[in-house]
Amino acid sequence: MTHDAAALGTGLELPSVLLLWIAVLLRGPAGLRPGPHRAVWLAVATATAAMTLGLPSVIAAATRHSEANVVAVVRNVLGVLSAGAVLYFVAQATADVRRLRTALALAVGAVLAVLLSLDLAAAPHLRIAVPATGPPAPSSFYWLVLIGTHLVANALCVLLCLRYGTTSGSRSLTVSLRLFGLGTGLVGAYWLGCLVRVTTGGRWPLPWLALLMDLHGVLRALALLVPTFSVLRRALSNIAVAWRLWPMWNDLVTAVPQVALAKPRHRIREVLWPQVPYSVLSYRRVIETRDAILALTDYAAPARAPSTPGGAPRQDAVADLDAEALADLVKGARNAKLQGSAPARHRVSLSSSGSRDLAGETAFLLRMAKAYRSASPCAGAERR
Repeated sequence: MTHDAAALGTGLELPSVLLLWIAVLLRGPAGLRPGPHRAVWLAVATATAAMTLGLPSVIAAATRHSEANVVAVVRNVLGVLSAGAVLYFVAQATADVRRLRTALALAVGAVLAVLLSLDLAAAPHLRIAVPATGPPAPSSFYWLVLIGTHLVANALCVLLCLRYGTTSGSRSLTVSLRLFGLGTGLVGAYWLGCLVRVTTGGRWPLPWLALLMDLHGVLRALALLVPTFSVLRRALSNIAVAWRLWPMWNDLVTAVPQVALAKPRHRIREVLWPQVPYSVLSYRRVIETRDAILALTDYAAPARAPSTPGGAPRQDAVADLDAEALADLVKGARNAKLQGSAPARHRVSLSSSGSRDLAGETAFLLRMAKAYRSASPCAGAERR
């Protein structure tokens, strides 16, 4: 089993790093803006750079050029900076930001100074590492300082994510915190394995370390990408609504073109090259469809509308119709207008659903668009 874990960890090293870089680059514009997400982005970005320097191909190239020690120093510096960013993320909710920045800058600077001093004071060594056999280089104390820094930062981060991951009012924030906390927990387990190796000499954690680090990278990348997934999900939902409404919308705005802000184009072109952002696309389809229905009021057949007990058409009658009945009535009104029929002397009120919110209106219009395809094309002729 340990052999399988080691092989899986080796195979996931490069994919996890690539996924991290994708997440870092995609979230870069938003992550660099002032706000609580900056610390998370910086933590992931510095950890990604450190993991990149830990790839076997990078280490092999550095060894060939006698730069393995330099690469290890840079990797550990980046790791400490990542731990500092994690601590900043943790403390933002409970501390004064200015004092926090100063305290963290001093703490990170002190840790880096201690690590560099220990490296320079140690006996000559080619690599800074915890080998499978032999003592850690440059010294056990060096690794205890490094491991302790990571364990403190990771433990506090996991506690914060557990605390706020269950109380956040935002679903995407909750998912992001849980993924980030789980990833941090895995990298904490990685450093605990290193601690066992440094303090006891035990080798049993070593086959699991690469896998723990890789899974941590995947989870942190996913945590960083949660807002992107949310935006993509909303965009796909808007596209789906616009696509499904398009046949009925196109028919109606052909009859009453004044309700459309832009001239209708091909259905596929409307999706691939929309004239408005995707966040507005479905909203405009719903509003323009609703306006078109209202514009066809004077062409609606009174025989299809419910009436009052006295027999007169009700002004709000069609609001009580289901989607299928309203689709039939609207198609008849459209055909009557296109055939050149004069507006009726009576007035039948057309309302799409009676819903007061956009979600309810959209759901009703989607049902209506489905019924519209099979609605009778001659409904409007009944009154003539």
